[in-house]
This record gives sequence, structure tokens and C-alpha cells, in this order.
Amino acid sequence: MKYDTEKTKLHFINDQSTAVPVINYSGNDEKQEYSDDYIFLETEIMNARTLNAETAFSLDKEAFKLTTFIPTEIDFLNTKIVKESYYSDVEALVKKETGATDVFVFDHTVRRGIEGSNRHPAYHVHNDYTFETGQSRAETILGEEILKRFAGKRMIQINVWRSIDGVVEKDPLAFMDATTLDNKDLVKAKVSFNDMKTGDKHQGEIFALKKNSNQKWYYYSQMDSHEAALIKGFDTDQSRSGFAMHTAFPLSNQSKHSRPRQSIETRTYAFFNI
Repeated sequence: MKYDTEKTKLHFINDQSTAVPVINYSGNDEKQEYSDDYIFLETEIMNARTLNAETAFSLDKEAFKLTTFIPTEIDFLNTKIVKESYYSDVEALVKKETGATDVFVFDHTVRRGIEGSNRHPAYHVHNDYTFETGQSRAETILGEEILKRFAGKRMIQINVWRSIDGVVEKDPLAFMDATTLDNKDLVKAKVSFNDMKTGDKHQGEIFALKKNSNQKWYYYSQMDSHEAALIKGFDTDQSRSGFAMHTAFPLSNQSKHSRPRQSIETRTYAFFNI
């Protein structure tokens, strides 16, 4: 393996910031815009493929893992087909990898690092939910009937991330080991984005992060379309890891000639009805 570690800069929250950070998505062919609270800081990212064979990451501990995933080949730019075909493949994968009894796919995003894309790789350290929005999002998406059905049962939120264009040569994902997270470094940030159909402006809340020397970061080199990264975003069981902070980052050997990353991330809520 050529690189055991990557030394790069990740987009954290400035230690001196006291404001609420803001990220803006235009919904057009532009990258995200960030408030001045964000700062790029030197970070070392370990290539997880070069670790000892007995080293394995889990959703319950580190909050992310890599697995084999070979879904039905479809046109991933066709939202209707993705929902009709790919969603069921993702549900089956999450059941298999977590032991959950019931899985509900509720959303997906295709990111393409090419001209004309309305969603580029996201270059900011984040978790998609806070402690509050992980629960409130489920209430909004799943509805009262489903939540009542699983009342008192463990619920987790899992993202399934994979390439849809072969080997990832550019802008892979970095994952932070959840056991190295200090909750005091978490910062609530606002995300503003335009509805692609109506143009209406919406705002959500996510976790951003201040850098801490104890944090440990990993990535998987040369991820291919037959693999998927599972990323935990929320867990009602507080005895297990809550979530894995993550971000896209540039490889030291990537260039303008590297194949642009094209990927799909599919969001699920899963329940353990046992």
C-alpha cells in the first residue's frame, strides 16, 4: 500500500468561535458556502486497509464499518428507480449488518464531483443529526403510527455510502472513531438549502466539531462499487456509540486527472423489535 496515512486539512470549527456556524447549499452547480466559524486544520488520517487483520471497526463501538455490498445495477440518477429498487437492497443490508428487525429507508443523496452537479462532496466535519434532531427527524419522517409500534425499542439511524462509478480516486470519506469523541467539542451548526423543486429555503441542524488531539481518523483507500460504508448517525441506546463524525477530504495524490467521485448515500432508521 502506497500510503499508510494521509496528512491533510479537515474543516473544523475554530476554537475561538462563539457564533452558530452556518453552511449554505444553493442547490445549483456550486460548492457549499461556509461561515467564518470554519477553519481547515492539519489532520492525520489512517488508511484502515493497512491496519492489522484483527482490527475491525463496528457500528456499536467506532460507529462505522466497511462491508461488501453488491446491489442491483440501476440508473442512480433516476430517483424513481432508486426508490423502487435500491431502497430494498439497502434495507436488507442494514438488517444483515446490524441485526435490526425493521429498517426504513427515507432519503438519499447522489453526490457528483463534476461540472453541472447540484450536490458536490461535502467538505466539512459533521454528523447529520444532533441528540435532539436524531429523534425529531424520525418523528417527522416515520410518523406516529410507526414510532408507537416500536415504542420502547432501540432505534438507530444508519447511512449507507457507496461509489456509483467504480474505484474512488478522489475525495473519499474520512471517519472519526466515536470512542475518541469528546462531546464538549461538538458544535451545533445550521444548514440552509434550497428545495430543488420549489426553490423554497429550508434550514436544518447538524453537529460540527472542534479539533481535539485525541481524535482518531480513518479512511478506506480505493473503495469500489462492490463495497459500502455504514455510518451511524443516532442511537437511542446510550451504552453504545452515538455517531461517527465524517467528511470528504482530498487525497495527496489526487489531481485534475483523477476520476471525480460519484457516490450515493442512503439514509435509514432501523429498529430492534426484540
